[in-house]
Amino acid sequence: MTRTTAVVAIVLAALVVVGGAAALASRGGSGPPEIPAEGVGSSDVELSPDAADHPAAEAVRAQLQRHYDAINGRDYERWRATVVPARAAALVEAEWQKAYATTEDGSIRVDRIDPDPEDGWLVRVRFISTQAVENAPSDLPVGRICWRSTLPMRGTPPLIDVTGGGSSAREAC
Repeated sequence: MTRTTAVVAIVLAALVVVGGAAALASRGGSGPPEIPAEGVGSSDVELSPDAADHPAAEAVRAQLQRHYDAINGRDYERWRATVVPARAAALVEAEWQKAYATTEDGSIRVDRIDPDPEDGWLVRVRFISTQAVENAPSDLPVGRICWRSTLPMRGTPPLIDVTGGGSSAREAC
């Protein structure tokens, strides 16, 4: 191998390594979001690259942003505007205020948006919540929970429908 060939090979190898590193860095949120060491992280709703490719992505993201902002701001009326009437009726304001009195949500990321057989979308979202232990779910009495939920959303703008048992997985984090 000549010296020139060796130099060209080294330069090409370096470009491949740098290019690969740049490609990984540019993926941004394509992998699971990092869990902050404490607290909930940003309250901005983010979209994975897969979710961002969906035609309803911005409408879903904007509605979820309003939803989580309402929870974090303790604004029942604003929250009601993000859910179907049946979901709002199932949680009247006094119960809602008690349930969310100490809740803060963040690190919110939509992983996927899939079609729902009942005309709408199934939105796969993950987030972190903190709350006073006494306000945590009774079967997971901790101050910080990592949630993975599937939210059915319907209509224009898309409203969060009533969810059934098993639509969320959670663990202390």
